[in-house]
Amino acid sequence: MHAPHVITAAALAAVILFVPRGAAAQLASPASCREAINGLISLLDSGKDDTALYRDTYNIVVNTCGPAARSGKASQPPQSRAACHDLAAAMVDLIEDDKMDAPAFTDARNVFARTCAPR
Repeated sequence: MHAPHVITAAALAAVILFVPRGAAAQLASPASCREAINGLISLLDSGKDDTALYRDTYNIVVNTCGPAARSGKASQPPQSRAACHDLAAAMVDLIEDDKMDAPAFTDARNVFARTCAPR
C-alpha cells in the first residue's frame, strides 16, 4: 500500500493539473495545501528531498498555495532538512490559523521556496 503522503501528493497533482490557469490567484484549497505540506514534512523527515515526489509536491505548494506572488530574491543555499521541516510546519500553522491568504503565509512560502528546493 502507498504511504499517505504519496497518495495525497498524487491527488493534489491531479486536481492542480485540471484547474484552468486563469482561475483565482489561489488555486489550491487550504485543506489540500495542508496535506501537501505535511507530505513535504514526511519526505524531509525521511531524507527523501531528492526524489521526484518531493520535487513535484514542492512545485505544487510553491506555485498553488496562497496568493500568487514572486519570491523576490534569487535562490539561496539550501537549509538543513530540520530547518526546512520547521519552515513547512510554520506554513501548516498559518493554514490552521486560517491565514493562508495573509502576507505572513506568502512570506513563509517564499522563504521555503528559496531555501528548501529539491536537492
